[in-house]
Amino acid sequence: MSVVADPQLVMALHRAIAHYRHVEPRSIPVDHPHVPELAMPDRLAYAVGWVLAAAIVGSRYRTSAIDVLPVYHPEYGWDRFLVTRRVTCRLYATEPADSLGTIWLGEEDAPVFTVGQSVRLPLGKLCQEDPAEAIRRLLFAVPAPRLRHGEHTQCAHQRAERYPTIYRVTAELIADYPGLIVARELFVDDQPIDGAYHPLYTASGARLTGWTYDYIQYLAGERILFLGIDGRLATFEIEPGIWRTEEAPSQDETALRRYLEERLELGEPGRPIIELASLQSEESRNTPDNQESGE
Repeated sequence: MSVVADPQLVMALHRAIAHYRHVEPRSIPVDHPHVPELAMPDRLAYAVGWVLAAAIVGSRYRTSAIDVLPVYHPEYGWDRFLVTRRVTCRLYATEPADSLGTIWLGEEDAPVFTVGQSVRLPLGKLCQEDPAEAIRRLLFAVPAPRLRHGEHTQCAHQRAERYPTIYRVTAELIADYPGLIVARELFVDDQPIDGAYHPLYTASGARLTGWTYDYIQYLAGERILFLGIDGRLATFEIEPGIWRTEEAPSQDETALRRYLEERLELGEPGRPIIELASLQSEESRNTPDNQESGE
């Protein structure tokens, strides 16, 4: 079987490695005093993992309904991606979430793709040495099961035709902007928190509640944007407590990237959105051992 690596994603891997190779700290604990939402065992593996995940979605979403979901673990942070059909196709709603594989970000030579006990594919070094070959080996290892016959018109893999392109744009943004965090599993509360309802609850006219996989959440510092997986609508904060919902230019890949960069105020590619190293330096300067005595 011939497997072709998307040239855009190959270049994205090159950029991710260049932008994240020297970011500090390489790992971020969940108890970080400033940015626990960025917690992860390996920042470089996180960025590379997103690009590899985009390769899977681009190759498997339309034909096999396979999505790749980043997972935030309460003890380790963003430490894995689940390769799954559970949330994209109603016919597989009871399938184990990791039955088609997991991309691990905290193991040696991460990212590491596994399928149960039968497949273990470390890709960290290979991504740096030969990104195209890393993508090819991953796609060769990821299952490509045929979809069951049945009613698919209401399934996400049918409704969200633009999703693979949106996913690729998202992965490229993460590769270019250290500190950009993206979530796919969202909980929309139907009760106000700190006096305000969830923006998607109000944007949906109080129809959307509970867990949802129909949106992508982008977090860049204090800026948040929600984009539907079909690419039609985006909801974002225009000033504290005030949210706007508008059409997103998802039909054009370049326009969508520019739109997200502007709405999230991402700045210059390669420059971390949050300067964690400077935060740590400030903390160390303010510790008692480093403060001058007034005596």
